[in-house]
Order: sequence, then structure tokens, then C-alpha cells
Amino acid sequence: MAWPMIRRPSTRELLHAEHRPVIARNRRRYWLPGVMLCVVAALLFLRFTENSAHAQQITQLAAESEALHAALERSRLQRQEAQATEEQLLRRITQLSTQIERLQTELAFFRQQKKSR
Repeated sequence: MAWPMIRRPSTRELLHAEHRPVIARNRRRYWLPGVMLCVVAALLFLRFTENSAHAQQITQLAAESEALHAALERSRLQRQEAQATEEQLLRRITQLSTQIERLQTELAFFRQQKKSR
């Protein structure tokens, strides 16, 4: 704290001077509310920009989440399609194997009939 330079009054001046109480005015009190107001405004501005940045990040993450959900659904559908195709092919192979066995049996029968004639 800086003390103002004051000349010490002489004893003669003190005896002959009129003494009245004077209210000491602190000049800092005039600009202190202004500084506090500026600090509060700066803090509110920082809070607002931080909130807007968070909102922007949340929006971006929500969009990314939607894209990932869509990709997951596509991959599920492709997996189901592959499973259905595999099952269908296995059934077809079983049918064809059965048909081949039946035809081989008939062929063997007809060959045996041909030899016996």
C-alpha cells in the first residue's frame, strides 16, 4: 500500500487551525465495482463460450453415434443375409446330393437290367 506524501503541520498551525472531522474517501471504492462487474462479465462470457463448445461437441458426437448405429444395422443385415444364403445353399446341396444318390441307384439298376438281357 502506498502512503501519500503529506507535509507534517507545525505545532503553530495545529493550535491556530480549525479542526473539523473529515471523512476519508477511498478512491478505490469507485472503480472496484466496475472491476468486479468486468470480472463477472468475463466469467459469464467464458462460461457461455464453454457451454457453446460443449453443445457443439455433443451435436457432433450425436451425429457420429447415429452414423455408427446405421453402420451397425447394415452389418447386422449383411450378416443375416449371409446366414440365410448359407442355409439355403446347404439345403440345396442336401437336395442335390439326395438326387444324385437316387439317380446313381437308378443308373446302377438300369445297367444291371441291360447286362441281364
